[in-house]
Amino acid sequence: MASELQDTLARITTKSKVLVDKYHVLSAEKERLEQLTVRLQEEIEVLRKENEQLKTDNEYLTLARNFVPNSEKAAEAKKLISSLVRDIDKCISQLNE
Repeated sequence: MASELQDTLARITTKSKVLVDKYHVLSAEKERLEQLTVRLQEEIEVLRKENEQLKTDNEYLTLARNFVPNSEKAAEAKKLISSLVRDIDKCISQLNE
């Protein structure tokens, strides 16, 4: 009887150690995945802002092309619009600070 209890206790102890080890492995994996999620969300935000900027640039360039018929004037207009966009971005950054 006592030996059966000791065997049962030994099995329970072994199983509990296995469960604790699995818990630690899963906790570490969860932490790694949470960090990955945060990093990917930051990357998504950067890409979203870049996408918005590119859409704006595309819109400005499309408008410039419609107003300027030849390529020389189009290049000048693009430079001017790019300069204006940079200035606006600087202003927005300063306002956000």
